[in-house]
Amino acid sequence: MLVQGCLVFIRQYLLDRELVRLLDESRQSLENLQRVQAQLVQREKLASLGQLVAGAAHEINNPLTAILGYSDLMAANTALEPAQVSMAQKIGQQARRTRELVSGLLHFAQQSPGNKAELDMGSLLRRALQMQMLLLESKKIKLETNIDPTLPPICGSASQLFQCCLEIIGNAMDALDEVGGRVFTVSARSESDEIVIEFADSGPGIRDPKRVFDPFYTTKPVGKGTGLGLSATYGVVQDHQGQISCHNRTEGGAVFVLRFPAAQSAITSKTLAAKA
Repeated sequence: MLVQGCLVFIRQYLLDRELVRLLDESRQSLENLQRVQAQLVQREKLASLGQLVAGAAHEINNPLTAILGYSDLMAANTALEPAQVSMAQKIGQQARRTRELVSGLLHFAQQSPGNKAELDMGSLLRRALQMQMLLLESKKIKLETNIDPTLPPICGSASQLFQCCLEIIGNAMDALDEVGGRVFTVSARSESDEIVIEFADSGPGIRDPKRVFDPFYTTKPVGKGTGLGLSATYGVVQDHQGQISCHNRTEGGAVFVLRFPAAQSAITSKTLAAKA
């Protein structure tokens, strides 16, 4: 009876282990399915919006050019009263702001895959941070970096990925500027056959992380942002076969995580080194 009891216990233990394994696999499959579904929905949003704004932006540009031209003529007319000149100048300012928005829409709608080549994301990150260093210091933001110098190369467009980094860094600086500075951390490491890049700040966090990549979604004041920067960044990352996500940290602040597959040459070299 003791032996039978032990056998029953061992069998039940193995069955429980198998059940836990199956539950973990089911949970991971569900999470992967939800992530793929979210990516498909986001791609459809970007594609539909791109087609819509491409036509609308061109139609808006024509009357906008006329408004801007006539407002400048009125503002330069010395026969008008100061109040009238001031009103003409305000019309011109709003017209220029609208033109910038239209320009952003066209840039968003006309995104092209671009020429891809092997590049070093570590060097690209350092260059982007170096460009923003003066702004970081002026806003009393402490920069901390942990970029692995042995990162494998990835295949991508240097100009597009550089703009993506600048967009995320700019959003982090705006968030930290609201709280008077604090810390901004950038790290890059290699995991398996991927490169993982994290941008973390100690700001107020993201109000709605699920909507942050939606076109026109912004929490910035009117006139400061169009809400298209992170949407365009999402499209570029997807075009590079990568993934981008964001979440709020428990200790405060937000984290953007980018994952890119390593270039095939780096994967082949790693495999040959392992075999040797």
